[in-house]
Amino acid sequence: MTTKRNGMLPLLAALAIGAATPVWAADYFPAQPYARAPVEQAVGPVTLQEALAVASQIGVVTVTKTNYDDDQWEIEGHDSQGKWIEVDVDARTGEVRNVDRSII
Repeated sequence: MTTKRNGMLPLLAALAIGAATPVWAADYFPAQPYARAPVEQAVGPVTLQEALAVASQIGVVTVTKTNYDDDQWEIEGHDSQGKWIEVDVDARTGEVRNVDRSII
């Protein structure tokens, strides 16, 4: 009986440590929108390159998909930890509308 109890103690400790993993925030909303050069503020929409620059500031390291839909750029990829992330950038102002991150 004591041998079984002593053998299960390390197993239970490993399970408890494995269950106590940190959880990352799912959404991030920056305080200020992406600032464009003053010359470009009055002209046209945000380009894909500018939207990618905004997404990289949020944490996108590897881009897997880009899409222009409903007046916004939707950029999907992975962050520095390899987790999935999607950033929606307003095509007129360069403002971040939404950020979705994988919590797994």
